[in-house]
Amino acid sequence: MPASILFAILAAGQLALVGWCGMRYRRTGDRMLVVPALVCAALVYDNAILAAGRWIGVGAFLETLSVFRFVAHIVLTPLLMPWACAAAGLAGVVWMRRLWVRAAVYAGMLSVTALGVFGELTRLSLRPAEWAGTIRYTTEHSSLAGILPPVITVLVVLVAAVAVWRVRGYRLWTVTTATMAVVSAAMLPMLLTNVAELVFAWGFVATAMWLSGPGRVPVPPGQRRAID
Repeated sequence: MPASILFAILAAGQLALVGWCGMRYRRTGDRMLVVPALVCAALVYDNAILAAGRWIGVGAFLETLSVFRFVAHIVLTPLLMPWACAAAGLAGVVWMRRLWVRAAVYAGMLSVTALGVFGELTRLSLRPAEWAGTIRYTTEHSSLAGILPPVITVLVVLVAAVAVWRVRGYRLWTVTTATMAVVSAAMLPMLLTNVAELVFAWGFVATAMWLSGPGRVPVPPGQRRAID
């Protein structure tokens, strides 16, 4: 099966997650669904461009479309940091509701976003590349400014997910985030990384649903006052 078809399947999977968020938001108006939907929408775009590259072909049009792949990753992905902090607080992780923790997380988000924008996007230079029958534009060189924002984001989300696991026994978020962290550290081929992104996205979307869904595990009695 051509890799472009697999990327199209991944785009469809991310789109299903966006639709899931949209349908739940229409019923509940839960704002915790907004950030997961935005991040998943960016991943839809990312995989769709990778899938369509072989038909679009090398040229200015594909290069322009590819620029937005990098913009979305650097600008939208760090939004998961304050989202994860808020999600953990709602789940009963009391220390993540403290003002200094939230301030530190927001400062971290702004810092990695600024690093990505000024260290990567302002001097972004792309070149065409082929891989497994796909055609895409990639950066001329790798830099810490492009690598650190998603890495730090995943680590912050992992801390929040583990905290929720310890307090509430909810494991799914930790497992899916740890999978993303391991795959990122192993620097596996792009297709496997994008598969891990789908798993990661499913984890935080499912967690958003768990936080507001009727099947949510009740908050332990000793923590109700801290959450209310």
